[in-house]
This record gives sequence, structure tokens and C-alpha cells, in this order.
Amino acid sequence: MNEEKPTISDSVISRIKKGQIKMRPRFYFVFKLALLIIGVVLLTLVALFLVSFILFSLRQNGSFFLPNFGFPGIRILFFSLPWLLILGVITLIVTSEIFAKHFSFVYQKPMLYSVVVIVIIVVFGGIALDFTPLHSNLLLNAQNGNLPIAGPFYRQLGAPRIPDVFYGAIFEIATDGFKISTPQAETFDVMVTEKTKFFGGNLEEEDSVIILGKRNGQAIEARDVRKIDETRGFIPGPKFPNRRPMMNSIDTDYLK
Repeated sequence: MNEEKPTISDSVISRIKKGQIKMRPRFYFVFKLALLIIGVVLLTLVALFLVSFILFSLRQNGSFFLPNFGFPGIRILFFSLPWLLILGVITLIVTSEIFAKHFSFVYQKPMLYSVVVIVIIVVFGGIALDFTPLHSNLLLNAQNGNLPIAGPFYRQLGAPRIPDVFYGAIFEIATDGFKISTPQAETFDVMVTEKTKFFGGNLEEEDSVIILGKRNGQAIEARDVRKIDETRGFIPGPKFPNRRPMMNSIDTDYLK
């Protein structure tokens, strides 16, 4: 006569009696689930914040607009990207995926699905956050010394200054050039010559521009000047020094 095979429940009860399995209270599993949910949410929010900060910093130092100069601008942009922050975002996304795999509705699906969902949330959430005044306000507080912990991080803007690339707003125009104020609260005299190339039409006061050129002290000999349609206000504080303008606009066709 064949012996009956023990059922799964019998095997589990037997292992419990032998001390091979420890009973866990329901609270333990609820607490573990709560920690997993909080972990995924926090990791995703931090990654989302970093994406928005990367976008903000690229606008602040002018990198965001370099593709307007074609392939040379794209090449400069690639080497100026804050790769350490980007690596941090990737690490947070991978960690979020590891945490999310503990949920049944996630591990029952192909990993690609959950990764794509997390990436979409992080990228589009970061873009949406970049449209808010959050980072501008934090940068302003950092410049005023009211952001003790994250202040140095914001003052450096997460990305190094790009050599020969300058971004700012025109606050004074002269016959031989113009003056700009940058998001870093610096002012430069921009000198234009017959070799200077202009893109984007005539320049007027309060126009945002990105400039490629050589710096000599607080003067810039412009090689390329492009007018940027920037409407989000890249300088959070007072934009322009109180100076009397000499002209209202530059006729770039005349200067070519």
C-alpha cells in the first residue's frame, strides 16, 4: 500500500514544529511593505529632483542652448554634462527597480516594463519640476547665504563652467558691443567685430544671449552670438545693474 505524500501545509507545520520556520506577526509584513513603498517613493523623488536640477544647471551655465550652434555646440554640451549627477540618477533608478521587484504586481511582469515606468516618471517629473520656481528660489537663497547645507551645491550649480561659453542677459548696448549680466551675478563687456557671427535676429536690452568667445578679464571677444528665447527667467534676483543704456538695440545685419 502506497504511503500518502504529505501536503504542503503538513510540510510547513512540520518545519514550524522543528523550529526551521519562525512565525512572523502580521505587523512585520505590513511594516516591511510600508518600508518598501517609502523606499521606492523616496528614491524616485530624489532621482526626479536631480533630473530637474540637472536641467536647471544646464540652463544656468548656457549648456542647454549649445545645440543651437550645431555639431560644435553639441560636442561642447556632451563634455560639459554633469556626468556624476547623471550617474547618480541612474543608480537611484536601478535601486528603485530593485525595491519595486518585491511587489507581486511588479515581479510578475517583465523587468523592462517597470524600468520604463520609473524612467518616465523620473524624466517627465523632472522636466515638470524644472518649470517651477523651486530651483531659482533655492539658488537665490544660496546666493544670499540663506541655504547653509545645499548652498555650495547650488552656487556651483552641479556643473563646471564651460570655457569660452558665456550666457546672460543684455543690460546695456553700445556701438562696439554690449554688456551682459550672468546668472552667477557677473557682468561682462562683450566686444563684437566684423568677424562676429550673429544668430537669431537683432539684439535688444533684456534679450538672453549665449556667446562663444575668448575672455580677457571681464571682457569677451565674441566669435558667435545667438539670441535665446528664454522666458523662464534664468536670473532669479535683480537682473541688471543700474546703468544708463547707450542704445536700445543692435542691428546685427549692420555688424555682419
